[in-house]
Amino acid sequence: MMREEFVTKSILGFLKTKGYSIISFDFPQSGTGILLHPDIPQDKNGGIKPDIIASKGRFLLIMENKERYWKDDFEKLHRLKTCVDYTRDLKKLHSQYNTTFLKVGVGIPNNKKTIEKALESGRLVDFIIVVDEHGDCKVIFGKV
Repeated sequence: MMREEFVTKSILGFLKTKGYSIISFDFPQSGTGILLHPDIPQDKNGGIKPDIIASKGRFLLIMENKERYWKDDFEKLHRLKTCVDYTRDLKKLHSQYNTTFLKVGVGIPNNKKTIEKALESGRLVDFIIVVDEHGDCKVIFGKV
């Protein structure tokens, strides 16, 4: 089974080849990354720490990556993009990196079952990237 860290590392390399600047990344239990705080504090788990934050031109890209399909990530990213819960921190990032548009997406292993499930939730994100066992990445939904 492919690990989430492998998916994230592979996508980081892929994004760099596409001209993205990596702002932050987070691996499971690494404690790295940038925590986005909700505008109105909720419980202590109210923040979102994306697996990847990157920028290119006017685009700020935020990703969640998993070793399998995880619907919660699709829903979390959809809320991040469509709700006003994280406006303050998103505005700060846009200002700091001179971006205007937010793109959200998911990275997953390249296997049939995972892809089928992810594509069913595709309407919730802007793009889906798959990673094969060699670390090669391909966009299967949307545009990066």
